[in-house]
Amino acid sequence: MLKVDKIDVYYGKVQALFQVSLEVGENEIVSIIGANGAGY
Repeated sequence: MLKVDKIDVYYGKVQALFQVSLEVGENEIVSIIGANGAGY
């Protein structure tokens, strides 16, 4: 199980993520891909 709660990410002064919350249930497969396709 993966649970991430309220992530804030900044690249310098630019906020890329604002209070993101993720939860993955049992037997689920999740992939997070960035804008350039390189992943997270």
